[in-house]
Amino acid sequence: MDTSASNALGMKYGCPVEVTVERIGGKWKSVILWWLRHHPKSFGELKHLMPGISSRVLTQQLRELEEDGLARREAYREFPPRVEYSITPVGETLNTILELMCEWGKNQMPEFRFGLLDLTGLHVLIVGAEIGDLFASELASRGVQVAIAIATIEALTVFKENQRQVLIVDTELPDNQAYTLIRQIKERESAQDNQVSAIALTAPGNSETRRQALRSGFQICLTKPVEIAELAASLASLAGFLDE
Repeated sequence: MDTSASNALGMKYGCPVEVTVERIGGKWKSVILWWLRHHPKSFGELKHLMPGISSRVLTQQLRELEEDGLARREAYREFPPRVEYSITPVGETLNTILELMCEWGKNQMPEFRFGLLDLTGLHVLIVGAEIGDLFASELASRGVQVAIAIATIEALTVFKENQRQVLIVDTELPDNQAYTLIRQIKERESAQDNQVSAIALTAPGNSETRRQALRSGFQICLTKPVEIAELAASLASLAGFLDE
């Protein structure tokens, strides 16, 4: 960069911290980048994960992150239209800062146990033996009423006998069982006027599975391996445990 141009640009700032604050300052930009740091998210997913943000503000914050080169917007030519947001290589350089912000917040409110939120009263159905074994005890220790099913028929039986507020489904179940299940749950939901939230767990690097899951009715897709803190925060957001 030309020295004179660089000096002129620098005149805007009295301290390098101002540059950082200008890029990720405010209530939401850092949170958006935190959710994007591992895998892409659609606008709808981000909205579910941050229930306190309005659509207008989310749109503006994403646009500014894109203009600053920290987030990338990719539109897919398909019907219905699909748009996903991901963190850029420049945005990834902020991951260390985001992790430090996360740790600082935890230390300021140790009683809150961020990511391991008190979810007492939440009823969750986990479909998939492997993920059930992985998460059931952790969620139960946070007050979640957990049921585990291995296949679609068993899941529907459990769901019918004891209404579950959130489904967590492994999309790698054989014979497309995950999509058969969510379709049948959604049909039952419409008939009974009940709202059921659903999280799909997908294999890494499979954008087609993400697309299919979101189109099938899952509100959020998380890429395996999933951190328990991220899963707990997703459950809290979807089930309305976070204050708006």
